[in-house]
Amino acid sequence: MERTDIPELNALMADVEKKFNHPLNTSTDFRILSAVLEYECREVLSASTLKRLWGYVSQQTTPRLATLDVLARYIGYNGFKEYRLSLLGGADDASGYVDAHCISASEVGDDQILCIGWEPDRLLKLRKKGPETWEIVTSRNSKLRDGDCFEASCFFKGLPLFLPAVIRGGEKLPSYIAGKKSGLNVLVIES
Repeated sequence: MERTDIPELNALMADVEKKFNHPLNTSTDFRILSAVLEYECREVLSASTLKRLWGYVSQQTTPRLATLDVLARYIGYNGFKEYRLSLLGGADDASGYVDAHCISASEVGDDQILCIGWEPDRLLKLRKKGPETWEIVTSRNSKLRDGDCFEASCFFKGLPLFLPAVIRGGEKLPSYIAGKKSGLNVLVIES
């Protein structure tokens, strides 16, 4: 049954059925899917919840985000938000072109300051120390600290910043992701 309250829901239900390798038409189908979800995702969605979602029973309600998250995880996503974003990228979301404002390291002069920020209220002022080497001179509300260094060749507004290594006091820290949820929202070269 088509759902109109959440446009992406029809695609999610179709993808779940595709992975389940069987359309959900009987009460037994929903009980089996419930068991599969519990086994594969280690999370419980009752057969009755699934029946309501698929419109198998007349009591159709708006699903909770937690329910949609479990179904998205079942088909290989971190959650429903990530699944929705993948739909924006088209059928082949494994790769594609990025239409985002970008500043490459080559655009910033040595000792010049680059400001980057992300939600919620994170801001770094970076000083370029080498071709792709940056030192944090000001850190606001971030786990990164003043004096930390890292290498990055480019920064994209609206996309996360992936740092393979952060150097703090001569020690290499684990990889770091800035703006994991919504990407960088501040990207400015100070003049």
